[in-house]
Amino acid sequence: MIRPGYAERHWTMTSWTDQGIRDKVGASHLPLSDLINAVLAAGMVLERVTECGGAVPLVLSLRARVSAA
Repeated sequence: MIRPGYAERHWTMTSWTDQGIRDKVGASHLPLSDLINAVLAAGMVLERVTECGGAVPLVLSLRARVSAA
């Protein structure tokens, strides 16, 4: 389930726990499409994407390489 406001780009200190860094220094929220488009705009080729952490993923990993072109 995606939270309301997911597509908005903003700075936040809202966190689901007080044990992490987000509630102490904040984080920039970007939609997944912004992140993937930044990789592609840098001329990289996306090779693999994985998520883990439950119903709402807590971890996203990307593997990309510099395009040969």
